[in-house]
Amino acid sequence: MHGRPLQQRGGRAFFTTKTNLFTASLASAYRALRSVKQKQQSSRQYFTLTINYKLFNNSEHPLVNNSQLFFSLLLTSLLACVPFSVSGQQEFESKDEAEKLFASHSQSIYQIRVIELATGNKAAIGSGFLIDKQGHIATNFHVVSSFVHQPARYRLEYATLDGHTGDLELVDIDVVHDLAITKGDTGATRSVRLGHSKLSKGTRIFSLGNPHDLGLSVVEGTYNGLLEKSLFDKIFFSGSLNPGMSGGPTLNHAGQVIGINVSTAGNQVSFLVPVNYLKDLLSGVQQNKTQKPDLKSRIEQQLFSHQEKFINKLVKSEWKTTGLGPFKLPGSIDEIFKCWGDSDDDRDALMEHAYSNCFSEDQIFLAQRFTTGGVAYTYDYYRSKQLSSVHFYNLYSNEFSRPIRVNSASKDEVDNYQCHIDFVEFSGKNWKMSFCSRQYKNYPSLYDTTVSIALVSESDIGLVIQLTASGVSRDTAMALTRKFVQHITWQK
Repeated sequence: MHGRPLQQRGGRAFFTTKTNLFTASLASAYRALRSVKQKQQSSRQYFTLTINYKLFNNSEHPLVNNSQLFFSLLLTSLLACVPFSVSGQQEFESKDEAEKLFASHSQSIYQIRVIELATGNKAAIGSGFLIDKQGHIATNFHVVSSFVHQPARYRLEYATLDGHTGDLELVDIDVVHDLAITKGDTGATRSVRLGHSKLSKGTRIFSLGNPHDLGLSVVEGTYNGLLEKSLFDKIFFSGSLNPGMSGGPTLNHAGQVIGINVSTAGNQVSFLVPVNYLKDLLSGVQQNKTQKPDLKSRIEQQLFSHQEKFINKLVKSEWKTTGLGPFKLPGSIDEIFKCWGDSDDDRDALMEHAYSNCFSEDQIFLAQRFTTGGVAYTYDYYRSKQLSSVHFYNLYSNEFSRPIRVNSASKDEVDNYQCHIDFVEFSGKNWKMSFCSRQYKNYPSLYDTTVSIALVSESDIGLVIQLTASGVSRDTAMALTRKFVQHITWQK
């Protein structure tokens, strides 16, 4: 019917049919545009499009009679507006999402402070967040560690966004995963919901915390999955975590916690503790409401259990071997170990030297400058080129006596090393071997151990092997040493 007046004017039935098609298409485009427009009413609009619908229904309008070209151009222009509008809306919502999460969760996120009693000043700060209606607040163990070790010297408090402060009680800890749960009367009723850590790589996530004592802030970043070849599950977060944000939550689009801020390597390489470990810790707290654990006993038990499991797995597994000079030695004994090596290439040197260093990167924080839980081993291979036997032995023997540094624990935290030195024979060669251990003062079932082994039966070849383990029992360390020695062989 829309084409009838045109038929009367010129009888152009073909053009009438085309006009009907274009008119119908434009009407459909209009309805689509109205749908997009209605969806944009809830946010700021990036464009305003006004269409007089009568233009397409009134066949007497002069524009309708001009040409088919007009309809083609106008339809193309209208449809081109749709992706521009949706894109603009998505860009706006992306930028606005961090603001919405901050506004909805900022009252449930706190600065956690360790206060030195003598001065009343802050000795350490971090972040924390409310996780239930009973006033439990999650943070990192390393944030509150000074209080754990010296409760007579420090106290804990929280500070809200508006500056209100109050005392905190330390309820429980997970030292292996660097978590702690405190409790305080903050007056807040809305806790932050705990979600899950199973996201797709590339998902945008949002970290909140108090960087450098500058106030609560939000950092947008990217979820990059769990770290591969790691002793502990850790989320790789491409975002700029800074000191003071430790213990704060990282949220997904729905405002649920997917991880807890824990550490950074700089350059937007940061790490989060997966939220499932916090769920486990909170579940234990809720089930033991009347029992307050002895925190030092908890630390010792958690470390002992973790290290026993870790070392026993190493002892029972199949080890790869590597060659160094005429020796066959343990290579990367587990996928979590990183190995590096190099050699001296000075042709004028009197002695050749090649070395290899393998270590587990994962360390457990106990106190400032005191980490534990690692295993490492090094090889130093020497071959005389122009030295006499005496001169070579003097230089070589100095390498065996080099001190081994396991960690930076202080004399208040560990005893002095006790060593046993002996000469042994294995793989058809003679070796000098020392086994040293030092006990943790606060956790007496745990030790740092070092093993040094040096070849002494050759006049022009030397090999020094050092094996270290921290936070282990003596029996576990001895089992690891025996397995290690069994994999040292001389290749004729």
